[in-house]
Amino acid sequence: MIRDASAEDAEAIAQVHATSWRETYAGLLPESVIANFGYERTLARWRERLPATPPQAVLVWGDPIAGYVYGGREREGDSLYRGEVYAIYLLAAGQGQGRGRALMRAAAERLAETGMTSMLVWVLAGNQRARGFYERLGGAFLRERLLGWPGTDAVEVAYGWADTVTLRSGAEG
Repeated sequence: MIRDASAEDAEAIAQVHATSWRETYAGLLPESVIANFGYERTLARWRERLPATPPQAVLVWGDPIAGYVYGGREREGDSLYRGEVYAIYLLAAGQGQGRGRALMRAAAERLAETGMTSMLVWVLAGNQRARGFYERLGGAFLRERLLGWPGTDAVEVAYGWADTVTLRSGAEG
């Protein structure tokens, strides 16, 4: 059920992105920040990103698409963590069924194919559900930083896998 996203998937991914933002961040971010990531804005971004070319990857789950993961090279020059999951979103109705785990495994596999066998992901510090998800997948807390977006003083935290072999094998905790 997981496959590479194509340019034709931009609208569906943008819909999942916008809907998931609202579902996930209500109460964690100000409404003005959430509203800034509506469908039209995310659609333009996804039309630019797709199709993704290595080392970036966008993988989707479902038909119709109900989730995606987007990753590539770590963006801040971390010397240990070479890959990064930039975003992973599933519609609320599809959560808690192993789909997020499968998407993270697929992202780790795809990054490893391009030589990135370590990776990290950033998550809002207040998003306890997502933090627990990454911890159950074997991610180790690395550090925190201010999100740095206008309209919020939110903090995000990084979780990392120094070697994604366990995540890729599906043997994580």
